Parts: sequence; C-alpha cells; structure tokens
Amino acid sequence: MAKTNSEMLQAFISEVKAGPSTKTDYVAKLTKLPKQITFADPEGPLVDFLKTVENPNTRTNKAFSLIRLRRHFGMPVVLLEGLRDETKSEIRIHRKQKQKSKDNFESLMSYAELLEELEKLSGRTCVMNYMWIKHGLRNQDINVAFKSRKPAEVAENTVVFNPRAKKPKATYYIMDYKTAGVHGDKTITITDRRFFDELRRLGLKNNQCLHATQSGAKASVNHMNVLASKNSINQHGGGRTCKILVRHLLDAEQYDLIEALSNQRGTALSTLYASYNVMDNKQLVSKY
Repeated sequence: MAKTNSEMLQAFISEVKAGPSTKTDYVAKLTKLPKQITFADPEGPLVDFLKTVENPNTRTNKAFSLIRLRRHFGMPVVLLEGLRDETKSEIRIHRKQKQKSKDNFESLMSYAELLEELEKLSGRTCVMNYMWIKHGLRNQDINVAFKSRKPAEVAENTVVFNPRAKKPKATYYIMDYKTAGVHGDKTITITDRRFFDELRRLGLKNNQCLHATQSGAKASVNHMNVLASKNSINQHGGGRTCKILVRHLLDAEQYDLIEALSNQRGTALSTLYASYNVMDNKQLVSKY
C-alpha cells in the first residue's frame, strides 16, 4: 500500500469506482487537509483534527472523504464513522441557524446588556455565565472539578482556588475540550474579586465537581448542554454569547483581545471571524 498522502490519493482516485465529479470532490476535500495529517494515521488524531472544524457541514464532508479512502485501503474507520454520525444532528441545527441568522442578529443582546444581567446573578449560574461572557469558553470547558491547591498532576478539567489565600486567584486548567487535540492544554487565570466572592459562597469541598448532577457525579456533555440552555442569560448559550463577545471586541477594535480569545477558546482566528462574528466578514478582515 502506498505510504504518502499523495501516493495514497493517486491510487485511490485511479481505483475507486466513482464518477468524474465525485472523484474531483474527493481530491478537493483530501488535498486541503493540513500537511501534518496523514491518511494512514491512527483514527484518534484524525478525529481530534476533525473536531477542530467548526462548521459541521465541512467537518462531515472531510470525514466522509477520509472514511471512503480508508475503507478502500482496508483501514479502520469506526471512530470516524462515529464522529460523522454525531455530526448529523449538529448539521440540522446548523442549517436552522443559518436560515435564521438575520433574525438572530437582531435578537442578540449587546455586551453591555449581558454585563448588566450578569450582575443580577449569583452562585453557579453566575460563575457559569462569567466564563462564557468574559472568556468565551464552551460548555465542556467549564465542566470542572474544584481543588483548593493545584495537584502535582492535573488529570481533568480543574479550577484551583484557595479562598484563604492573601492574594487569591482562580486558575482554570482545561485539557478536555473540543479542540484539545490541536491546541493542547489551556490555563486561564482569574483575578476578579466578584468571581472570587461567588466561588466562595458555593462552599465547595476539595474534588467536588462545580456543575455536578443531583447525585454529585460529574456532568456529562449532554447535561452541560442542558444547563447551558437553562441557565445562560436570555438562553443564548455559550455559542451565541461568544458571538456577542466577538462583536463587542470588533466594535471596540480590540484585536489583541480577539487573539487572546482565540487562545482561551482554542479556536483559530479565521474561525472566529468566519463563524462567530455577526457583522460583514469582508469589512472585518480588512479592519484586522
């Protein structure tokens, strides 16, 4: 079997039973993959890469092409097929959002309104919305275990906060998130006294999950999504709240903070501009 991407693609296109237009589409999708991605890689890294593709339509198209090629050469595709299937419902949601994009723009709150509403919140709801509004994080990112001291090895998403420290700070260590395979572990330090006060009031014990289920177990991804829908300001959720934050930073021409947001969220700058702004893309690119 050919080893390089180029050799594998050439052999695949010459041997696969498909029409000219389908073959052309395969070539277009597969040649646009990053150079560090190898068609014969283990499925894990390929899935990690595909999860960084924000647009679910683009993600599933790339996944389908990879699956088709790997099947042709008898390579495993179980994980890739799982990712493709998980994306189906996301595509339906994405299409609905595209159809309502103009209405969504009109219905989005301003950043100032978000901050006003944040001041009215307390407890876990405040902490949750704070991380969306101030740091643009995803639901999975804020699903953390509480610790009063940083452990020798951080093995899960964790917030470290010692309420008795003379100079307190809260530090989020995030390694389990959507684009972790590409962007690596994230560390976010918070020095906001209001945030400290809300975290103190929760009275969390060491190793307790911040957003635990009623049984005390760590929340699943689906449970976090339910909490986001229920407890986010105006039910905007993490995604729409991030759009408001991006719009605010663009209006203020705070491009350095947009870059910081890119690092904190683990999202490429180009993706923030293309998928999370609600203004004119061409204008944004030229201003940057």
